[in-house]
Amino acid sequence: MDTEKRIFTDTLLTAFLHFKNFSVKPLSNSQKLISFEVSGENLSDVISEFYTNPKIPILAFIQSYKTIRSMIFNLKEGQK
Repeated sequence: MDTEKRIFTDTLLTAFLHFKNFSVKPLSNSQKLISFEVSGENLSDVISEFYTNPKIPILAFIQSYKTIRSMIFNLKEGQK
């Protein structure tokens, strides 16, 4: 399998991918907008799964979402 790599701005999709154990790296552009570089195998399949409204453990998903938000705050704090 080839490792796919994509850039996202959607925090919920990124949190889902983090929940699914994909590598997530926060990025900032010249306008200080935050995006995320996500990489891993079968990325397209998992993105498709996200849009089927899968049943997942909500507390685990919330923890992934908090991790993504923390990445945003840490990156913005470093831009000051």
